[in-house]
Amino acid sequence: MVRISRRAFLTACITSFGALHHSSWAGDQACGKRLPLRSESRKKRCRPLISGPLWWYDRYESKTWGVSGWRDELDQQSRLRFNLLWLCNAPSALVSDEDAAILESLMDLCARRKVRVILDTGASPSWYTRLDLASELELCSSNVARLAERFADHPAFFGWYIPHEIYVFEGIGQTYIEKLYPALVQICKKAADKPVTVSPFFILDKDKVFGDFAYVEPEDYQRYWSRLLRISGFDIVMLQDSGEHFAYVTNEMRRPFFEAMYEACKANGVRLWGNVETAEYDCPSKEDFLRRYGRVHHSQAKGLAWRPVPIERLKEKLNLAAEYSEEIVTWGYREFCRPALGELARAWYEQYRAYVRSVSNSGNTIQLAR
Repeated sequence: MVRISRRAFLTACITSFGALHHSSWAGDQACGKRLPLRSESRKKRCRPLISGPLWWYDRYESKTWGVSGWRDELDQQSRLRFNLLWLCNAPSALVSDEDAAILESLMDLCARRKVRVILDTGASPSWYTRLDLASELELCSSNVARLAERFADHPAFFGWYIPHEIYVFEGIGQTYIEKLYPALVQICKKAADKPVTVSPFFILDKDKVFGDFAYVEPEDYQRYWSRLLRISGFDIVMLQDSGEHFAYVTNEMRRPFFEAMYEACKANGVRLWGNVETAEYDCPSKEDFLRRYGRVHHSQAKGLAWRPVPIERLKEKLNLAAEYSEEIVTWGYREFCRPALGELARAWYEQYRAYVRSVSNSGNTIQLAR
């Protein structure tokens, strides 16, 4: 099993399906009315703090760490007030009784610390190009059944994650995802009646620097996801905030898509969480990218470096997400921000820790929306 990233997904979609059009759903008025999108700030729905990270589960790493290694890792996360661990690739831990016991030890450790755990259904490599519904459901159903057999009643088990992440899907892809999502939600619910989550993304590349695919306006994004959420039955949407992961992306660019997904979730009784990324491409502008790499997908840009999101910029991202989200999670912490990863990561960790203390000490000065 391999991790499915949005970069790989988009590259595959561009290659396999060409430009994404949206004629079949752009006019679907049943999916929600077209609303003017806000440009001003809202009252916050949650504190601008991260609850926990997406963690790609590596069974070899876990075997090397043992319980003591995981205890140290959770200690570090606790200092940042993390209380959720979002595990992706969890089914890989079920290849042997020994590996399953290690995952169970981690779950027990989380339960003692009151850390909620999200487990994923798994996904097949290149599911987004193969579009083989029967085989995908067979794989995921088996994964879910085995996880539920072991963890359905575990006190740390908070919810399911369906890792088939998309932006918008059209044509045969749309037909596929509109069958896959509701089927997987029902499989998860039947195995263990926990919240089922998904983490979609949005694209900001209007001028097609990164590939020849259609940009979808926020109003149409809202309409698309309102329809898809109505069909699917998800409990929680964890909206990725990155655009294309670049340091030049601003809150002004992000806000219309948060507004759109907020309205789509509200129309369908779905909870919205923010997935505020803590890592980004160190590139100051799209013009700089064009000068250095030309018109190429960023996943193919050799030498394009990642960095932890600078703390002042991260504060802005968190405050935006807090206006729309009930809770905030992150991708990027495991890969780029843990103290063990080096000097830059250690500096980021201490800066974010200081920020957490400042927010926590602010007490009632943060007015939350009711």
